[in-house]
Amino acid sequence: MMHSTVLSNWLAMAKDDAVEIDPDDINHEALSNMWRFSPTDEETPQIHAADIVAFIGQVIAARSSALKGEDMLFYCWHDAQCRQLRFSLVSRSHGRLPFRCELRETQDLALIVDRVVNGDWRNEHYMQEPPEQGDEQEPAPFVLPVFVAPVPQESAHDHA
Repeated sequence: MMHSTVLSNWLAMAKDDAVEIDPDDINHEALSNMWRFSPTDEETPQIHAADIVAFIGQVIAARSSALKGEDMLFYCWHDAQCRQLRFSLVSRSHGRLPFRCELRETQDLALIVDRVVNGDWRNEHYMQEPPEQGDEQEPAPFVLPVFVAPVPQESAHDHA
């Protein structure tokens, strides 16, 4: 149960939004289905990581019931440059997500949520390791953590 008015408002906007399905153009599909969220400074204190996990779970549940018969991937990530939580949907038939960087796909939503809520919006801990001492070090390659879930989600009774 979400206790935040902000998240309730975000859910009302996102859960019933139309989904664009374009198996021929992953970028069109991804951009058409993308949502971006970032609280104001006044809203930030009322947003907690557990509430964001619940919010995303409710969005996935709404998408799962709306997209019966369509095989899509819901994915969620932290856009650190924009300080936003972002999510979108693409057809599973693409066989990939529409990023041009290295990805680390995860089913651990808390990993993404902790980065955006605690690491970014609340600035409670430093998100990246400090650079190693020494001028000879190569910078570590950027790897984007992305939460990925099939939509509609399979349930136990789907296999009965």
